[in-house]
Amino acid sequence: MNGQEIVATGSWLYADIVLMPVFVVRLDYDFWYEVAQDEGTLAEGEEPILDSAGHSYYVSFKALRDDGSFWPDCGPHRSVDDARIAAESRVPSPITWQFW
Repeated sequence: MNGQEIVATGSWLYADIVLMPVFVVRLDYDFWYEVAQDEGTLAEGEEPILDSAGHSYYVSFKALRDDGSFWPDCGPHRSVDDARIAAESRVPSPITWQFW
């Protein structure tokens, strides 16, 4: 997938024993907007959710595929911080973050 970059990785504990990954991925487009546009299901006047540089941020709790692609579990967000906050609200334990 073009225009994709991992901007933060983290981990959290499932059941207090299993370390689980979380990724914040920056895209140079709004993933869900593009899907809706391709399917012809955009709402009238709907606009992509992008930051001032034209990026959207997504959270994925699954390991990235071998080809580097991912499936977004959360987003779009207009900043890496907004994506991190959203990720933290979805898991039962703190996330330890690393930034790129």
